[in-house]
Amino acid sequence: MTSPSWPEIVERLRDTVARCDRDTDLELTAAGRGIRLLVRRDVVRVLCPGYDEARLAVLGWRRPAGDAQWWYESPRSPEQMDRLSMMVARTAAEVLTDDPGALSCRPVPPAASAVRPATAGAAPTEPAVVAEPAELTEPAVVALLAAAANRRDLPGYLGVPAGAMVCVPLAGEPAADGEVPWTVVGDATGAPLLPVFTTPQALAAFAGDGVPFVALPCAELLEDWPDESWGLAVDAGSARAVTLAAPALAALLTANAPTG
Repeated sequence: MTSPSWPEIVERLRDTVARCDRDTDLELTAAGRGIRLLVRRDVVRVLCPGYDEARLAVLGWRRPAGDAQWWYESPRSPEQMDRLSMMVARTAAEVLTDDPGALSCRPVPPAASAVRPATAGAAPTEPAVVAEPAELTEPAVVALLAAAANRRDLPGYLGVPAGAMVCVPLAGEPAADGEVPWTVVGDATGAPLLPVFTTPQALAAFAGDGVPFVALPCAELLEDWPDESWGLAVDAGSARAVTLAAPALAALLTANAPTG
C-alpha cells in the first residue's frame, strides 16, 4: 500500500475528529514524538511539547504558562476543523517527521481535565476543569451499520464502511520503508482476519486505549487488500460485528470490481 501524502493526512485527521461521537483524546505520533488532540463536543484543544518553540510560534501555537505544553484551541465546526487539521499536519511535518507514512494515530486515556468550550468572538484561554457529559449520539455510519445488522442485510451492511473512513489497528509504528505492521486476529477456526473499526471508540473498546492505528478510506484498503489469505472483521466485539472469511471477501471484491 502506498504511503499517504500530506493532503491525505489532513483529510484523515479531519474525518477522524468528525467521527468522534463522545469525548475522545487522540495522539498523533512519529519517532517518539507526539501531538495530542482533545476532542470534545463543541471544541478541540491540541497540545504539543516544545520540540521547536520558534517554529511552533510561527505556526500559530499559543505559548504555555510555566511547564505546560504549547496549545491551540478551535470550535468544532466543519470550517474550523479543516483549518485545524491543516495546522496539525503542518506541525507534524515541521516537528515530528518529514514522512507522512511514519505517522500513526491512536486513542489514548482521557486527560484529567476537560476543555472549556470556545466562546464566539473571544480569544481561547487556558483550560478550566469542567465535567462534561460524554456525547452519546451515534455517528451516521454506526447507525446505518446497526440498522443493516438488525435487518440481516449483508450487502447493505458491507456497503456502509466501503464508502467511509475506517480505523485499522497496528501492531507497532509503521516502518521507515512504508511497511505497515497490520494487526491480524483469528476467527473461531483460526483463520486470519484483518479487523477494521468505524470509529476510534469502537477500536478502543475492542483493543484497549493506546493501540496505534491508521485511519484511511475503506475503499482504498479494499482496493489494495494487504493479504489475499486474510478475511475481514468489521467492528469486532460489538453487537453490529460482521466477519467475512478470505474466500467470501475475495468473491465480494471480484463481484464489485470496477469495470472499464
